[in-house]
Parts: sequence; structure tokens; C-alpha cells
Amino acid sequence: MIKKLIYILVGILFSCHMSAAADLSVRAAVEKTEVSVGEPFIFQIQVSGSEDPEEPDTSVIKDFNVVFQGGQRNSSSSITIVNGQVTKEVREGYYFSYQLTPMHSGRLAIPSIKVKAGGSSAETNPIWITVNEPAETEDFKLRLSLSGTSCYVGEPVILTVIWYIGKDVRDFSFTLPVLSNDSFRFDDVEASGQQAGDVYRIPIGSGEVAGVKGRGTLDGKEFTTITFQKVLIPVKSGNITIEPAVVSCSALTGYQRQRNRFNDGFFDDFFSSARTGIYETVVVPSNSPVLRIMDLPENGRPADFAGHIGRYTISADAVPVEVSVGDPITLTLRLTGPEYLANVDMPALEKQPALTRDFKMPSERASGEISGRSKVFTQTIRPLRPDVKEIPAIELPYFDTETRTYRIAKTEPIPLVVRETRVITAMDAEGNDDYVKAGSEIESLDQGIAFNYEDTSVIEDTAAGEVYTFRSPLIKGLVLSPPFIYLLLLSGVYFYRNRNSDSGKVRSRKAYSRLSSSMKAVRHSASMRDSCAMVLDAMRNYLGDKLNMPGKALTFNDVKGRLSDGGLDQKTISDLDILFRQCEEGRYAGAMEHGDAAPLVEKAFKLTKEIERDWRRA
Repeated sequence: MIKKLIYILVGILFSCHMSAAADLSVRAAVEKTEVSVGEPFIFQIQVSGSEDPEEPDTSVIKDFNVVFQGGQRNSSSSITIVNGQVTKEVREGYYFSYQLTPMHSGRLAIPSIKVKAGGSSAETNPIWITVNEPAETEDFKLRLSLSGTSCYVGEPVILTVIWYIGKDVRDFSFTLPVLSNDSFRFDDVEASGQQAGDVYRIPIGSGEVAGVKGRGTLDGKEFTTITFQKVLIPVKSGNITIEPAVVSCSALTGYQRQRNRFNDGFFDDFFSSARTGIYETVVVPSNSPVLRIMDLPENGRPADFAGHIGRYTISADAVPVEVSVGDPITLTLRLTGPEYLANVDMPALEKQPALTRDFKMPSERASGEISGRSKVFTQTIRPLRPDVKEIPAIELPYFDTETRTYRIAKTEPIPLVVRETRVITAMDAEGNDDYVKAGSEIESLDQGIAFNYEDTSVIEDTAAGEVYTFRSPLIKGLVLSPPFIYLLLLSGVYFYRNRNSDSGKVRSRKAYSRLSSSMKAVRHSASMRDSCAMVLDAMRNYLGDKLNMPGKALTFNDVKGRLSDGGLDQKTISDLDILFRQCEEGRYAGAMEHGDAAPLVEKAFKLTKEIERDWRRA
């Protein structure tokens, strides 16, 4: 028996060989093969034979919006022992994950994609996807509206998106094809809600928008609403049909009772009140508004027109108004105009001759601050001569969309008092105010700078003092303490930088404290619905920090695999799934409109403590 064991050990040490790595191969896989326009689904490229392939080029996918969601190694190894012969087999693998959103209906192809690794290459299999047209339902509607039906090139138009929600939902996503239209530039509109729980960050494509929750009525029916806006800035003329937006969500369609596996008796279903929601995917399209975009007229356009479109007024203020030549004056300009002012710039002051003739101005332009329907700019100017009597009227050329003509708004002139600059002489610096006539004899002064001079008799011989000075303990301490303090600070800085060099570890370490801070606001929420939203956002941010992932739009499915790989037990993972579902059910349409948020917060803290404990152990 012992001899056989020795043979096996010798076999492990000297006869172990590793099978050669498999040739490179790739395959494509999708979450589903039948979807609706605007309904996102998961697409994966699975690589075998390499755990470090190059990221493939997905630009060949034309009919879908593609969002890369990351990649991960997928390698495994196994050891077999047959008659003392040890064989170790290593399977190297990797997968790339994407979110695809179909842009139109039909039978669409995901073409073959080439993957390169270690000098080799392979291509995926093509996949066909059946894409259906989405349909509006009684419980869900999506509406697009524009701030105007016509505009000029360069004139901002506000696109408002309102989602009407008649049932509980979760895991929703929006698709706005207009954001890929090269006829526009785009900007965001900041949203503000009545409470912190009323504003949501909604992912759209590779970015996000701020959505506001509210209530609304459509076709005589009351709905919960989510509203957000985008700014469209036309760059070319024409009649543009805004393509329909699409929202995809998991909608609550019913409930099923949860059977208690410990009490499977006859009366269990009768007395049990535990129910879980049944959710189905719903895809809702919007309407398609039309926008007429016109070119600005060339006739009458001022030479210094800078693209201000709408109806504008301008006013100016200056402080101080009594200065000397070269003194700074703070000039404040207030432009009042259209609803959207983020892209509005101040008038080109360097192109106004009356201003540049009398004042020196910095080359940089000031950025403004928006205040209601106005944008305020501040600029420093300096008078060049004492004969300057005023800050002249500042002109703002603009195109008036009501009269369809170019006009000029002007400020009122601001009176100034400009004095001569007094030249500082040597006598001023010496402190003598009396006038000294030319040719008078030079004499010693008992005031001013001359008063500080002494003859050489006051100089003390300190030739031997330096040697004895360093024998003093006080002097030694003063001389040696700076290097010691420097080394101490250097060590502290090194320790701090070493501890915080990995941003992912820093996020993970601070995840629980950030969660605790977020949970404090739950006690002050006005309703159970807001509490659910705040707890859900806090848990998403916590898991994002813990797992080094974007946390704002995390779902349970995003983190389930990572938590399981990190050593978290299945019961904790299951409890976390239930918490996510409870919060999502309560967040929209009032599944838990009234109630006490304390048990929800307590459950969240309990789960995060278990994650902290098991994560450290893992």
C-alpha cells in the first residue's frame, strides 16, 4: 500500500504533463431571438482557447444600438490520475458582453465578428433576430412633445418625454433614436423634484438623463408619470420627423402564492398570504412629432452676429464708478432671452470699437451663470485715460424669431469718474513729504528710510559665536527637528498613498459608511414609495462601490454572479433578491404606498453586514 502511494507521488512529481491549449474558437450567443423595437437584450461573444483576446470590432453591427458591458475571463482546469499518470487539462476562455437594442422591425442579422488572440483569429456565427413592432397598451403610454413645431438652425428646441405608468414596473430602459440623428446637437436639461426621491437618473444609451416622478392624466385616466427632457439644437434645415422613442419594462401582470416548503398541508394555500409578483416584458412606443427647421436669412445679418436667436434684452452694471487710470472695474452684463440659455455666450466685447478705444480688456471670455430666464456675465475692464467719462452702450445683435428680422439690443451708458494715476517717487518711498529743491545740499534725515542707517560701530564681532551656538540643546533641536518632521510627514504620505492607490479598494472599503449616510435620509421620507426608492438607490450604490461597478442602474441580475463568486452564501443572495423586488415594487405606481420603512432599512443593514463579513473572509 505504501509502495503504491510512493509510485503515485512520484508520478505526480515527475510524470505530470499539461495538455496543449485548445485552438482558438469563438461563438455568439443571445439572450432571446425574438424582441420588439427598442427592447434591449444581451449579446455575448464567447472565446475558447485564450483568456486575453483583443476586444473585437462591433462596428459591423448596423441594425442595433450596441453598448459594451465589459468582459470577463472564463477559464477552468481539471486534473485526472489514471494508473499513476497525472493529466492536467486547462481550458482557457473569455467572454465579451454587450447590450443590443434593435432600431427597426424585421428579420435582422447580427453578422459574424472577428476575434483576435495571440496571433490567431476566428469568427463568430451569424445570428438572426426577429424584431416586432411595439404596441401601446391601456396601462402604459409614451408621449413626445416639442417646445415648438418650427425653428431656425442653431435655435434650441426642448424635447419632452413623458412615460405614463398604470401598473407596477421594474427594470425599465428607454431608447431614443433621435439621439443618433446627425441633424442635431444635444444637451441636457437639469430636472428638480419636490423631494430627493422624485428625481431619478435614467440611463439612455451611453449616458443618462434626470427624470422627475409625478402624476398626470391622459385620455381621462390618471397615471404615475416619469418626465425628462433633452435639448435639440438643429445644425441643418429641413422637415425632420422625430423617430418614435421606446420604453421597455417588466410590468406586473399578476401574483402567485408562495408555497411554504416546511408546512405543505391542506390548509396552507387557504391561510397563507405570501404572494410574489409575476412580471412580463412590455415594450411601448411613442408618437412621432415633426419639426420644421429653417435657415437664418442672410439679408440684414450684422457682421458681429454670434448666433443669438430669439428675443433678447441686455442690461449692464459696473463697480466702482470712481477710479484712477488702470484701476479694475467689474462690468456685469445680464442677458434675458429664451427658455434655454446654456449655450448663450456674452457679446463679443473686443468687437465693439467704442469700448476697446477707452478700455483694456483681458483676452479670455467670462463664462456666465444662469439665473431664471437670464444669464449673467462678469468681466474686468480698465480705463486707459483720464478723459474717459463713461462705459459706452454695449450692443447685442440677435435674430428676433417673432418679427423674423435682425435687431440690436443695447445697454445704457454708465457714467464714470477717472482720475490721473499718481506716480510714486523716491521721496514718497523715503517718507519725506517736503519738496526738495534741485541743487540743495544733501543732509542726513531723521525720518524715512535714512533714519534706519547706523555706522559700523554697532557691528558686533561674532566670529567665535557660531561654534558655541551649536552646543546649545535648543539650537540643536531647532536645527534637527525640521528634517525629522519632514521624514515623519514623508512616511505618512507614503502610507496614505499606498493605502489609497487602488481606487477600487478605496470604494469597497468605504461602501458601508456611504450606505449608512444614505440610509439616514430614509427616516425623513414623506411616503413608503419614496422610502423604497431611497433604499433601492442606496443598495445599488453600495453594491457598485463594493464590486467596483457603476451603481446607479444596477439590477440584481448584474450582481448575482459576482456575489456568488465572492463567497456569499445562497441564502443571503436570495434575501437580497427579495429586497430588490420589494423596493422595485414599491418604487412605482404605489405597490406599498403606505407603511413603515424601518423593517426595510433594518433588512438592508442586515444584508450588508453579512456581505461585509463574508466578503472579508473570502
